[in-house]
Amino acid sequence: MFDFTGKTAIVTGGAGYLLLPACRGFLEHGGNVVIGDISQERLDEACSQLAKEFSSDVVYGHRFDASDPASSEELLKATVKRFERVDILVIGTTGASGKAIDELTAEDFNKANYMNITSPFLLARSAAHYMKNGGSIVMIASMYGLIAPNPSNYHPLGLTPNPIEYGAGKAAMCQMVRYLAAAWGPKNIRVNAVAPGAFPWVGIHSQNPAFMKVLSDKSMLGRIGKREEVGGAVVFLSSDEASFITGQILSVDGGVTAW
Repeated sequence: MFDFTGKTAIVTGGAGYLLLPACRGFLEHGGNVVIGDISQERLDEACSQLAKEFSSDVVYGHRFDASDPASSEELLKATVKRFERVDILVIGTTGASGKAIDELTAEDFNKANYMNITSPFLLARSAAHYMKNGGSIVMIASMYGLIAPNPSNYHPLGLTPNPIEYGAGKAAMCQMVRYLAAAWGPKNIRVNAVAPGAFPWVGIHSQNPAFMKVLSDKSMLGRIGKREEVGGAVVFLSSDEASFITGQILSVDGGVTAW
């Protein structure tokens, strides 16, 4: 059904756990993929893996630092130099301090939301100039940009709830998606977001069986998410099959935000 032949997708944070399947999805359906990631080691590993599965001709890695305003334009110019076009942009970089409310400083808050709001805006705006014949932008939001974390799910287990600056930033991202969709609709540039639910895979949360059960019980499906389920949503929203979908936040959360 999906066909990305001749199209080029940029995926920032694409070498990470959640978005590597999206990169693979674009490649499986004939697209070119540019992966932008802060970690050169992770970037090299992802590109090497995908090049073996597909071809080095259709995979390109470029180190991308979302905290550096100049990095966005460098990524776009590198993409055009390699593949001559930009059709799809997936923004998967994010920021959070991980601190509790009373520990959070103004610097922490601002630093995190440069990553969650300002950087995605600058990258999307720059990318739109390269999408001469239209395109698709997909941002990675969060269920905690739509609902608040319940402290009773965290505190009894000795955990800190999902940090406020992260949730506030993702909520702002959701509004930015709607705003940009309205602004760029006449240019045939669609802007949407995927809001994942529980997909823990590293750190103290994922190593806590009791917390995993809490998250699973919150889902209507009784489990946490699989990363391919985010990748599938990203690929769908980027495709021509979603050509009449814009300004939307697609929750991929097992129904958590629909209770």
